[in-house]
Amino acid sequence: MNSANALATNEIAALKKRPIDFSDIPELTPEQAKELYPKNWKPRKQAISARIDMDTIDWLKDPGGKGYLQRLNAVLRWARMTGCPIANLT
Repeated sequence: MNSANALATNEIAALKKRPIDFSDIPELTPEQAKELYPKNWKPRKQAISARIDMDTIDWLKDPGGKGYLQRLNAVLRWARMTGCPIANLT
């Protein structure tokens, strides 16, 4: 190991020992935390059975057929995230 690598290794070891100062980072509110949806996060799924009008299924399948269940999930997620008044839908 040359001296430059040894110096870098020592600096990294020193940084790992130093505590991280989070005082300049505000805590997330519960509302902000709910909005987080990391790109690679895989939420738990549950299989369901539902009756959906054929015109709605055709609309979901229109962009290419495959993936219509993922599009259905995306539509439902969008409605939830944008505050769709579900109580008014019945």
